[in-house]
Amino acid sequence: MTLFGKLGKYSKHKLEIEIDDELDIYKIGKYANGRQVSVSVEIEDGRRISPDQRKKTYALIHDVCDYLGYPDDAMEAWFKYQFIQHKGIDWFSLSNCSMSLAASYLTFILDFCFEQGIPFRTRTWDMIPTDYHLTLQCLKHRKCVICGKRAQFAHVNAVGMGVNRNKVDHTKRFVMPLCVNHHTEQHNKGINSFINYYHIKPVKPDLETLRILKVRGDYEDEEELDGTTKDV
Repeated sequence: MTLFGKLGKYSKHKLEIEIDDELDIYKIGKYANGRQVSVSVEIEDGRRISPDQRKKTYALIHDVCDYLGYPDDAMEAWFKYQFIQHKGIDWFSLSNCSMSLAASYLTFILDFCFEQGIPFRTRTWDMIPTDYHLTLQCLKHRKCVICGKRAQFAHVNAVGMGVNRNKVDHTKRFVMPLCVNHHTEQHNKGINSFINYYHIKPVKPDLETLRILKVRGDYEDEEELDGTTKDV
């Protein structure tokens, strides 16, 4: 359920939003089902889509078309239709939409590529920003966050002396998905220099991600994404 409105008064932990249309109290109550309703708020910053965002979006769509054999314009229309249905918004144009909407649309296409196993061209992969969302998706799909090759489950803080390797809680440790070559490079550069050089956002995997990777959250042996994990 998506609502639109204007931001009114706000403080450090509270927002007051004036909704454009009348609230459907019955529907909200149905969603709540006796529980506290969770919401997310996206603040429109007023900026327009950047040429860089537009370029990345079309590059991803082109990769999908190359793999599935559909024309670019048909694939673009299909993605937009799926996106507006998912978000509950009106039709939009990549020529003048907001920067935040463009970022959300780019993430939507990126998620599709991961879920469907669409191969990325090297040039396309290099254009995708290594943000938190990409790192998490790479972790789930066993891809190196830097180059897209088969990845290892690499811990930011090594499991060293004094820690029982058979009782590691992975949900409390920051990790990165890295291929063998980039994992080796990380050791040569040092963790801080490596993260800053590639602008990587390490993540703490949730239980859902660990289930996908067949790693138990609270006490699994160190395993690689394809069978054996490495510590960073």
